[in-house]
Amino acid sequence: MERKLRLGVIGCGRIAQAHFAVIENLKEKVDLIAVADADEKRAREAKERFGAKTFTSQFEEVLHHSGIEAVIIALPNHLHHPVALQAAMAKKHILVEKPMAINTKEAKEMVEMAKRNGVTLMVGQSRRFSDAVFELQRRLPEIGELFRIQISFLVHFPTPPTGWWKRSEEAGGLIILLQGSHSIDSILTWIKKMPRQVLTFSSRQNTQWEGEDEADILLSFDQGELASVHLSLNTSPAVHEALLVGTKGVMRLTEYATEKPFGFGYHLDLNGKRIVSGEQVPSNYTLQLREFIEALRGRRKPVASGEEVLKTMRVLDAAKQSEREKRIVYIQNQ
Repeated sequence: MERKLRLGVIGCGRIAQAHFAVIENLKEKVDLIAVADADEKRAREAKERFGAKTFTSQFEEVLHHSGIEAVIIALPNHLHHPVALQAAMAKKHILVEKPMAINTKEAKEMVEMAKRNGVTLMVGQSRRFSDAVFELQRRLPEIGELFRIQISFLVHFPTPPTGWWKRSEEAGGLIILLQGSHSIDSILTWIKKMPRQVLTFSSRQNTQWEGEDEADILLSFDQGELASVHLSLNTSPAVHEALLVGTKGVMRLTEYATEKPFGFGYHLDLNGKRIVSGEQVPSNYTLQLREFIEALRGRRKPVASGEEVLKTMRVLDAAKQSEREKRIVYIQNQ
């Protein structure tokens, strides 16, 4: 029988609930050793609900626990970088929630520290992990050369679901990193190259948070390809879809929420014909954690490795710079 991955979870808030549910689903592969949260009551409740061996209000105790070999970091955006650095120095493999970091500089330091200490760093780009997206990627050649991608990620949060969303410094703004990290990552995965130019427009409709809650990000590429990302926290009913246009046809991917927490279903249409439809089972987060485990056991680089997601961070940096300076930002080849 394969040895279980001995895991710790740092952060027991909103997004951690998705990870805890997956750990329960993968009990044959994962042993939840410890959970940590600055709110000791929340850490205790997570231990009792999800069967961790221990809990703590000090995340350092998880990093120094000799029985733990990997951690999931499910903290506010601004804490991804410092905690990941300490995790790497403690020789723990890392699955960190998206966005990888507040900016590319931090993300590079995370990659370098993981490499220096011989540990795996994976980023929770969970939208990569669905049967519909796998099928989309497999069928991409059928629509020819991509020349346009349009993503609308328009959802509704009338109030902040967690406290740190309110504070721009902790969120890194808000929606550009929060949802843009998924959408930009998808575009780069499908088109397989970096844009040359980035232009961002943003606004705020809801004064309950400091950062932007509406944004449009426009990308142009070296052969005239165009991509656009439309983001909203104020759209009800929600619309989340991607349109991919190629020289031979069109694919449309639609995501919808199910009744399960952090559960999603998908429709995938190829040239007007539906080829995938239904709830994603097992969940995106289950497939994501399974990939993390299999990469560790196979001693290989995981999908959405820290090194790979640096490209996503570079484009997000450019999008934020464009928003801040109100101009087109040019990305230089590296």
